[in-house]
Amino acid sequence: MLLRRGHLYAPAWPVVAAFVDRILRVGDRLYIYRSGRCVVVRVPHSADRTLAELYLPLAATLRPLGDEVEYAAPTRTVEVRTPEPTLHRRLPRQPNPMPRAVFAPRVPPTPRPHWNGVPLPRRTPLPAIAPSAPPNARAPRDRPSPPR
Repeated sequence: MLLRRGHLYAPAWPVVAAFVDRILRVGDRLYIYRSGRCVVVRVPHSADRTLAELYLPLAATLRPLGDEVEYAAPTRTVEVRTPEPTLHRRLPRQPNPMPRAVFAPRVPPTPRPHWNGVPLPRRTPLPAIAPSAPPNARAPRDRPSPPR
């Protein structure tokens, strides 16, 4: 971290990235997001720099996102307080916020077969392959073939 002209600068990676959800770089601008809020920081002449080499003003970057940033000069420490997200409890009789409607069409049930007497023989032809040799043409492996 650097202290210049009364402003504290920190590298975008890993210091600023630890406090935000996402950092996007488009041209000479950084878009920093957290909890639906966005901060745009212009960083000219940074085409060849990585996020670890880009130093951002820490307080000016994190305060618009809702953080409280304080610098203690005697101890040379920075205190960053991030507000915790507020959670709303659901009351027991409150209806379910998500609808349970299913938009898939209902499949009609398969019709049940009806028994009406003796079954008929199968009418689907089965493929039949004629053997090229009689089934007993080969001799077993453990016995020699009989003389002809």
